[in-house]
Amino acid sequence: MTTSRGDDIDTPLFIAIEGLDGSGSTTQTDQLVSRLREDGLAAVATREPSDGPIGSLIRQMLSGRLVQPAPDGGTTHVGRETLALLFAADRLDHLESAVKPALTAGRHVVTDRYYHSSYAYQGDPGDEQPLDLQWVRTLNERARTPDVTFFLEADVDLCLDRLAERGSRDIYENRERLTELRDQYLQVIDTLDEEGERIVRLDADRPRGAITDEIVETTMDLIGS
Repeated sequence: MTTSRGDDIDTPLFIAIEGLDGSGSTTQTDQLVSRLREDGLAAVATREPSDGPIGSLIRQMLSGRLVQPAPDGGTTHVGRETLALLFAADRLDHLESAVKPALTAGRHVVTDRYYHSSYAYQGDPGDEQPLDLQWVRTLNERARTPDVTFFLEADVDLCLDRLAERGSRDIYENRERLTELRDQYLQVIDTLDEEGERIVRLDADRPRGAITDEIVETTMDLIGS
């Protein structure tokens, strides 16, 4: 585990948990919030895409339930530029409607995914029409930086096994795409770490309980710092 440089931070914390689909970010988000509450701390779990109006729209697009007419009379997915703009809009709405009010009320906020996912998924050079990563970053420049981000580094085969257990996949969830995205994720995390974000890397191929223990320990250290 390595932690990026950063200034001392005060409570309440805004925490992001990141990783490939199937890496366990949702499980670890829920477990961290549960453990914080067990210790008598106020904490809330949230996610991106959010449960707000824009986030709900994005989820339908990613699942393939919402498509648009194609010139040939069929249907096609929404363009990547449009999707990137929607993600950025959802993120700002999420911050204003859910994250900031909770922090102001003294609650720790743990989000399952944040802008790191946008940088990895939307800037993936393995895509047929990759977006310019700097443009994606500019779209998200008003987004609050997390006090700490836990990045779950998981093997692609493990992610695929877990996704198979769900019984459904979105448009990104196949071996080729996940392999490309893992490489992009690592580059994104390296860059943000070098820029000074507080990032904790975790081996997600271990038992889930061991990962949770490490996340909780690091979080409690930050709360007490």
